[in-house]
Amino acid sequence: MNNFKLCYIRDSFAFFTTAELKDQWGDSWNNAPYRHNAEDPNEWSECSDVPKYEIKKIAYDAYLDRPGDRYSVEMINAGAVAWLVYASSLDPKVVIPAGTTLEDFKRLIKEAGGKTYEESITTTEIPEGTSSGMLTFNGSPVYSEGGDYEGRN
Repeated sequence: MNNFKLCYIRDSFAFFTTAELKDQWGDSWNNAPYRHNAEDPNEWSECSDVPKYEIKKIAYDAYLDRPGDRYSVEMINAGAVAWLVYASSLDPKVVIPAGTTLEDFKRLIKEAGGKTYEESITTTEIPEGTSSGMLTFNGSPVYSEGGDYEGRN
């Protein structure tokens, strides 16, 4: 399994990379405030001088604090502050810094009382000679050719 590490937060989306954090970049990642300047992480390109890497984006739903306006993505990824913090009173209960693995991110979001969401869309096997199939989202039928969106005819 690839070692995806947290490299960027936008709204309720977390972006993970398999690159070293120092090698991962996006437009305006050196400008503060990141919320008003930074764009999503750049995809790897053959023109790049860093080893090939992958980006993964997942949604999350949790009440967490993000860094203030004086920070850039570059500063956050260098460890100046954490990407997300869940605090009750003044004692941080959950801290999610840059470089947190995808697995740890999911666990920490859950510890903060939140949820994570990953897209998993598949189509079922279609027997040879037939033209209908069923589209599923996370294992639940959402569309069947010739039927409605609940997969019922």
